[in-house]
Amino acid sequence: MQSPGHIGMALLFAAPAWFVFHGLKTNLAFTALAASTGMLPDGDLLLMRYVFVEHHGLTHSLLFIVPTALVLGGIATGIYLAVRGSSDYSTRQVYAFATVALFAGMLAHVFADVLTTPDIAPPIKPLYPLLETRLVLDAAFVKSKLWNLGTLGLGIVVQVGLLTREVLR
Repeated sequence: MQSPGHIGMALLFAAPAWFVFHGLKTNLAFTALAASTGMLPDGDLLLMRYVFVEHHGLTHSLLFIVPTALVLGGIATGIYLAVRGSSDYSTRQVYAFATVALFAGMLAHVFADVLTTPDIAPPIKPLYPLLETRLVLDAAFVKSKLWNLGTLGLGIVVQVGLLTREVLR
């Protein structure tokens, strides 16, 4: 899936946070963190120029996503605490919040790639190295503008709807 679709899927994966957390800033922060990692697994496209990695390989697996979310969650927590100074939340709560949001964005990317036809890249192995099985549901073409812009549009509509619901409370 191209980047608009991946960002849209990250917005959709962030949507349940609006039912878990309270407060406009908190939900917007969760959504922003998730959207910020919606393209991160495709970092393998950049890495391919310098080291031997396969597109839709390691960076599209839980073996990459989990530790990356844990490390980036720590970085985001450090930045948050440095900027905010004191907080109503413990460091552990901020870390868990940031890590889950970042994980959601990357997981959305992997899910979107599972949905698409492997017309320009191989199917992914999300459970690598536990399972070598490649997974594809073949629901849409990767380069389909309708699929990509439709997913982005749906993600935006859902987020705006949830934002409106929160504001009108």
